[in-house]
Amino acid sequence: MDKRYSGKKILIACSMIEDEINQVFDQFDCSDVEIRWMERGYHNDPDELREVIQKEIERAESDGADTVMLAYGFCGKGASGWHTERAILAMPRFDDCCNIMLCTGKRQKRNLLEAGNMYLTKGWSRDEGALLSMLKRAQERYGERRGLKAMKLMFDSYTKVTVIDTGCYELAPVQEYAEKCADLLELEKCTVKGSNEILRKLIAGEWDEDIIVKKPGEPVRDEDFEFGGDTGGVSDQLWRRTI
Repeated sequence: MDKRYSGKKILIACSMIEDEINQVFDQFDCSDVEIRWMERGYHNDPDELREVIQKEIERAESDGADTVMLAYGFCGKGASGWHTERAILAMPRFDDCCNIMLCTGKRQKRNLLEAGNMYLTKGWSRDEGALLSMLKRAQERYGERRGLKAMKLMFDSYTKVTVIDTGCYELAPVQEYAEKCADLLELEKCTVKGSNEILRKLIAGEWDEDIIVKKPGEPVRDEDFEFGGDTGGVSDQLWRRTI
């Protein structure tokens, strides 16, 4: 365990990845870590996400946190500027949660997403921004035919619906959801193996090159997410549409 990982520990986590976080807590002794769940959806507006999480960091410090962990990725530059005043800050060195979950071993490149893939987990299938929820709202507003046409235009660059199997939830309902999405948009469907290893390392304090660690007063920077000289991360547009 990293020697810096001591004292009171608070984990600030997006409820979108609740299944994955809970599995880490179920499998390992995390009794000394307090979780503070944040509403899903802030990732849709990076500026709002930046402001909301910074306030939560400050609240955690005011409650005596010596270590603040963030179960978030770069999130369209939403993480840029996050900082503590006196606590250690740690978070995954990944562009988003999809990349975190797709990392099943030694990472070879920054972006693990495949172009044209709509990635799903149980958390994303329940989100208001998920495809079937968007379709329902579009059809209520524009009618069944025009609403479906709008969705097809919005997702015309996609070729596949991909379920990330992290082993944290019952797979069949998510695959059924993916099948409905694929049928509606006339896309392929597949399932790929995912992992919880990055979140486990974050929470356990096993901080290696996949975890950003900041001293008090040091802000999270865009450059912190560069990987092996590869500065070509997920573009804002692709990031928004992937999630």
